[in-house]
Amino acid sequence: MLPHVRLRIFSLPVALACCFAPVACSHGTHAASTQPFAQPSKTAESSARPDIDAIPPPSKILYMGIRDSSRWQNPFLSVDSDMLQLRIYLPDTNPSQVDRGGITRSANARRQTLSIRLSDLPEALSALPEGTWPYGRVVGVAEGFETKQDRAQIRRNMEATIQTLNDLGVVIDEWNQSGPSAR
Repeated sequence: MLPHVRLRIFSLPVALACCFAPVACSHGTHAASTQPFAQPSKTAESSARPDIDAIPPPSKILYMGIRDSSRWQNPFLSVDSDMLQLRIYLPDTNPSQVDRGGITRSANARRQTLSIRLSDLPEALSALPEGTWPYGRVVGVAEGFETKQDRAQIRRNMEATIQTLNDLGVVIDEWNQSGPSAR
């Protein structure tokens, strides 16, 4: 294995561990949860940008026909009122074609869902292995489950997430409950 590939694979657990750092809980009123997402710092975005720029541009031919989010193989973000859920499929490292996608090598076994803060998004995306981007530099984004009180906060968080992805040069494929938005 090439040294730079090995370093990138080993940096994924470290970066993801940072995303799981304990977060202070508050038992205050609902108004405390309406605080905006912490915006990523410009240095975090600029340091993540070269790694993300190395990912090839998206190929619409590969993902335009996907209508079910469970079949989306690139990173997928679900925006909630207080966190982001980042779903990824780790690459299949077995080069054999035998039973690829079958019961012994299921794609769901490679599926990982991480809860991250918006401020950690650039670092988390840049730490993903290259094989987690089969469609190129495109991310699926959807609003999470909401209650009536959370609707405005989720909308603000969605806008902040889209702005961060745009700043990173990542193409956004926005989804809603019925599937991808009009493309």
